[in-house]
Amino acid sequence: MSMGIGGTGGIKSDINITPLVDVVLVMLIIFMVATPMTQVGYGVQVPAESHTPSPVPPPNQLVIRLDAAGKIFLNHEEVAAPAFPGRLRDALASRAGVVFFAAAGSLPYAQVAEFMDLCRDNGAKNLGIVFEELEG
Repeated sequence: MSMGIGGTGGIKSDINITPLVDVVLVMLIIFMVATPMTQVGYGVQVPAESHTPSPVPPPNQLVIRLDAAGKIFLNHEEVAAPAFPGRLRDALASRAGVVFFAAAGSLPYAQVAEFMDLCRDNGAKNLGIVFEELEG
């Protein structure tokens, strides 16, 4: 008794994986060989490390600082918040160049941005931001 009904010589509906695996392995080998050949590097000449002392800041440099307690300083002198705009305008009248701005890292961003806007509104057009922690 025969179990096969219909013709056995028809089209197979099974996927033949063997040719696919062969092609993928050949491509893998080609890319593994070709990739190191395509990497191009540029020669870099790094300058020698210098041990020169830091330059002395100019005497008319202005540093505006806002500490964690909300106190405002012009250089090392504490200034009351209501008097700050007038003092800043007076200080900028005799100085030209960059005004350095520093704020404590623990302050919220909104407070720092508001203080920076206050500085710009009162004449500090060219602000340089100091990222190091400043001591009181």
